[in-house]
Amino acid sequence: MTLHLHWFLPTGGDSRDVLATGPDVHRRDPTLDHLALVARTAEQLGFEAALTPTGTWCEESWISTAALIRETTRLKFLVAFRPGTITPTLAAQMAATFQRHSNGRALLNVVTGGDAGEQQRFGDWLDHD
Repeated sequence: MTLHLHWFLPTGGDSRDVLATGPDVHRRDPTLDHLALVARTAEQLGFEAALTPTGTWCEESWISTAALIRETTRLKFLVAFRPGTITPTLAAQMAATFQRHSNGRALLNVVTGGDAGEQQRFGDWLDHD
């Protein structure tokens, strides 16, 4: 069995505190320069991929990872997206284009739900269950 390690791209900002709150927080904004540094470092340390989250609290995952594919040569990007917010055809086209432009380094994380408030911000008013 092979172990596959993935990292996390902090597209909502970065800090030493998990929640990034309080008066002593050392928060870094999710600039492209900072995200590129994280991606290059993850690749140099041998991580296979980096998860790019989806949510209203972070930068958009497809655009963020598309901006980063030229910053690395081996690192794969696990792009999180919500299938209910775009058509299946558009999602397939985006994934196929990303796959071609990244030389096969696209991975998909299909997010079907979250907490009720988060789902409603994306226009999903269905019960989570």
